[in-house]
Amino acid sequence: MSALPTSIKEKTHHSISKESKGKRPENTLDVDVDGEPVNGIERDTTYHDKQGKSKLQITSLIGLLMIIVITFSTLLGSFNGSDSPQCRSIYMYPAYARIDGFDSRFTSLAQKYHLYLYREQGKDRNPMENEEIQLDGIPVLFIPGNAGSYKQVRSIAAASSNIFFEDKESIENMYTKNLDFFAADFNEDFTAFHGRTMIDQAEYLNDAIRYILSLYEQSKSYIDPLPTSVIVIGHSMGGVVARLLPTLQNHVDYSIRALITLSSPHALAPVTFDGDILKIYQRTNDYWRNQMNDKSSFLAQNVSLVSITGGILDMMLPADYTAVEDILPIENGFTTYSTTIPEVWTPIDHLAVVWCDQLRSKVARLLLEIVDGTTAEKVRPLRQRMFVSRKMLLSGLEDEMMQDLELIDPKKYSEVYESQDFREAYDLKGSQRLSISRSNKNQFPRYSKFILPSDGQNTTFSFLTSLQEPQVFFCKLNQQLEEATHSKSSMNCVSAFHDMATVPASSSDLEFPAQSSLDDVTHPFKMLSIDKRILSQYDFIVVENKKAAIQNDQDFIYAGLTSDKISTDVSERPVQLVFSGMQLTLNSSFLYHTFRFPKLWDSLLSYRVSCSSKAYTSDRLIFEPLIRQWIEDPFETKWHVNINNSDIDINMHNVAPFIPLEELHDKSLMLTVIVPPNYGLELCVRINWTLTLKMLFIRYRLTFLSLPISLACIIVAYQFFNYRQTREFITFNSALASVLKRGLVLALAIILLSPATNSKPLQRILFMLDPIRLNQPFLLEEEHIHTNFYFLGIRSWFMSPLGLFFMVMSVAILYLIASIFDFIESLVIAISVRFAASAIRNEVRLKDRPSINKPRRTITSFLLIGIVFFYVPYQIASAVSLLIQIGTCFRVAIKSTRSGFKNYDNLRNYNFSVFLILSFVVAINAPIIVVFLHNVAIRWETPFRSHHNVLAIAPIIFLVSTNSAFNMPLFKSGKFYENGISAILFGYTGVFCLIYGARNLYWIHHLFNITCAWLLLTIFSNNAQTDNVDKAKITQA
Repeated sequence: MSALPTSIKEKTHHSISKESKGKRPENTLDVDVDGEPVNGIERDTTYHDKQGKSKLQITSLIGLLMIIVITFSTLLGSFNGSDSPQCRSIYMYPAYARIDGFDSRFTSLAQKYHLYLYREQGKDRNPMENEEIQLDGIPVLFIPGNAGSYKQVRSIAAASSNIFFEDKESIENMYTKNLDFFAADFNEDFTAFHGRTMIDQAEYLNDAIRYILSLYEQSKSYIDPLPTSVIVIGHSMGGVVARLLPTLQNHVDYSIRALITLSSPHALAPVTFDGDILKIYQRTNDYWRNQMNDKSSFLAQNVSLVSITGGILDMMLPADYTAVEDILPIENGFTTYSTTIPEVWTPIDHLAVVWCDQLRSKVARLLLEIVDGTTAEKVRPLRQRMFVSRKMLLSGLEDEMMQDLELIDPKKYSEVYESQDFREAYDLKGSQRLSISRSNKNQFPRYSKFILPSDGQNTTFSFLTSLQEPQVFFCKLNQQLEEATHSKSSMNCVSAFHDMATVPASSSDLEFPAQSSLDDVTHPFKMLSIDKRILSQYDFIVVENKKAAIQNDQDFIYAGLTSDKISTDVSERPVQLVFSGMQLTLNSSFLYHTFRFPKLWDSLLSYRVSCSSKAYTSDRLIFEPLIRQWIEDPFETKWHVNINNSDIDINMHNVAPFIPLEELHDKSLMLTVIVPPNYGLELCVRINWTLTLKMLFIRYRLTFLSLPISLACIIVAYQFFNYRQTREFITFNSALASVLKRGLVLALAIILLSPATNSKPLQRILFMLDPIRLNQPFLLEEEHIHTNFYFLGIRSWFMSPLGLFFMVMSVAILYLIASIFDFIESLVIAISVRFAASAIRNEVRLKDRPSINKPRRTITSFLLIGIVFFYVPYQIASAVSLLIQIGTCFRVAIKSTRSGFKNYDNLRNYNFSVFLILSFVVAINAPIIVVFLHNVAIRWETPFRSHHNVLAIAPIIFLVSTNSAFNMPLFKSGKFYENGISAILFGYTGVFCLIYGARNLYWIHHLFNITCAWLLLTIFSNNAQTDNVDKAKITQA
């Protein structure tokens, strides 16, 4: 009996050919390679019942609706109020001078990268005079981010030139100096995708810093001390590259002392397509932590790092990733948000963060305030730099700001006043309030005095005004002077002007806090809040009534003392806000009141607060109520102005997935409500589901890739398991339907997986089982910093169903892909049928057994491997393999219609499963391919310096080549180790993707490669067994 082809041994219930779509004849038996029945098992065409298919269709429909909702929420949903963009446009007159002298003599990367010097026309000196470069300022190096341009330096550079040359008197730093801005041109490299590219940039920048410092040594016109360091500004991934500089061997010692990063992902790699990126992050963060822990190190004593992020509008990079609190102490740096920074008060998207007028002016002024042109270091000492940074970049109302208040040190900042200086002062005691406006300013004397209680009770003083130069004095009677002169007319007073926080104005004609931002027509308010810790040092407070400054209806002064509790803890949990809102009531007994929500800390949830007002008087309000939304760590403040009878959206960057968490810090959401006198307010807090869904994609972009792969691998594992049981390799959708029969159990398991992976005992086990171990959840356990790297990184029970939400969408994605592929396949078959007659006449008869080692395929495979070894990354080869696999799938479909066999279904279903997994693997590899093609496009002829491990691609190449010869694993012996290992490998890959996948996407390629090696081994083993059987038959004959 002649043997059928080994790769097409079984019939299935779902044939591609027209004949197989009809009713199957009774008593038709499966046959093995010799045409004999297999255990006499009759086909059961109802194995996959209609119930499973209907569950699959319903689940897919629900998942598709979820995908549509998230897509529309992400793309079409708008931000309102304080979350809406309010950046002003800018103008400058840029000039860029390319420094050609920085060539291959100084760096090996001179042909790929370039260095530019920026000059603002009409302000800065010409870059060249008498064929010599002209440098007269302090060097600043700008590092662009992923696919960024060196021209992005122009915004901040132009602002610094304008301030220095046109408004120098406004700079409080007497040692300030103009700045020389240098910018690196990386030809818009994709830094975020490729670790080797990041290292290349860092090595080039270290060489560039050495060269920049040498230029000042060569400059004959430079009269100040020669610089030994440069200030570094990094945008996006440029900020991470800046932190990488000190870790490399070619780093110039002591050359970096001040770093400012804009929307840079310090806490976590934004994508995980390349393992080198994760290794660089681990090495860099470990280096910085070790240096900061060593208080005698150069970094700990001299280097400052300020991370600025645009907040909610940054849809390219989650703002949570910009945190640096787990990397360095507060004495060396912090993270702040553009909504926090005084007189910026607007969220900013990822690209606009370098050109937003309000922010670039703040950054430029910060640079001019921290430099010191009289020293070789060119920056002020670390403590002074951090003082200036906190003053300019924090709201001024944080507890961390108390150390910077002049009021805390009356011995240093006080001045002696006589009682006659505050003569005829209006005395206020107890809970009396001072409210001065245009209508009643003449009813008050020049000074009003608040007498502080002497019994040490818990008292708080608050002050709010629209005036730009208010005066409030904190005074203490001078007892020593009284005893010496027998006079009671002297006192020591400290002016609180420099301690006042600048807050956005709130009036009926304002809608956004940024409408009173830097250089706007409307001036912001000044606010002061002082508690017992400082008040205990003083006897009374004097507020000056500047009648001449109160000129219109919007001008006012409002102040008061209170011993009442000014904060309320609200214990409601998110689950209580699902169906009904939380009602809060506030009366105007004091200027402000803080609602603390200790149970509302999850960044995944957004809220909506409906405000309804109740005025207790018909008089005009001196200002409209406003809300400060804030959290303690990181320093995020968001202002909501003119909230009278309006709805405001609350979104925060607090406890976020995969981000290190300081467990001892208070993570409560805080709402400080500031109200005018004679005013009441009712708040209704509820969950904002639309905004919550909109913010899911930015935080879980990688999960939208890892979970479908996880589910696909588990389904393929089930296909192989069923193949061993029935000799039938069922279709992917049939397997998916079979798995969904146990949908309730699976749904419960997925829901419980989030709280399980957040438990520390299980995390220790998962870390031990992690084959990579680059993500260490307990690395900073001594500092009480903990990270959840597993599954979705969720820390709250309430968000546990999110895993089910994503898994249902994954079902829809896989079902949609399979259905689309079926549709395309049917089109290919329909087209091929038209040419079927001529094709069959000319078709070569199939051999009894397809050839595995056909010379043409073997040569092509080794040629592709050779190209990988010498030039292209192996990711390119995976893309080529995918194209070959697609061709194989269509060839199998066409062959089934042309030949007389009905046995191609197993081969078809197997090849589709390989195609599906391989397509996801190529999607993971796509960013590396983009980086390689970009290098080719800029004619960078040096071979790609990574990803040439041929063992990482050879099994995939050879399996795809073998598949193209219509081979598949047969597992004829029925032994578990043959088929069972295949199912186990796919199952393990699925579990890995589920638990570790989002933070280790690159490793999925290697797991699939190992699985391909095993499948290839089984095919060769089956072929060898068949050879032995054939030889034995010939011998017997």
